[in-house]
Amino acid sequence: MGSKGTVICVGCPMGCEIALTIDDNGEVSQITGNSCKEGKTYAVDEYRNPLRVLTATVLTEHSCQPLLSVRTDRPMPRSKLTEAMSVLAKVRAKPELKAGDILVHNLLGTGSNVVATSNLPC
Repeated sequence: MGSKGTVICVGCPMGCEIALTIDDNGEVSQITGNSCKEGKTYAVDEYRNPLRVLTATVLTEHSCQPLLSVRTDRPMPRSKLTEAMSVLAKVRAKPELKAGDILVHNLLGTGSNVVATSNLPC
């Protein structure tokens, strides 16, 4: 016997509540509630491999600004977010960074880089 689940689509402003029916093999067998084809694609992707942009702060080596806001430059697997936060806990940003500068390349092999979202002056 399969299972059911729901996903709130964020693909457009409609915010459709999409119902998924999952068969015994773990495959999506039915999708209802989407208003557009993007919603269907989003729901299947969210079920198979949910992705998220990670936003956080890292410690700095600057006494006037002890924290620097950062984010990944592209979504990464949701399953790696906790491990990614452990990596970021060890990062220390050095002065003279500008918004968009990369602090961590290819975080956990996901293809996502961690970038500064604000400047860190000297």
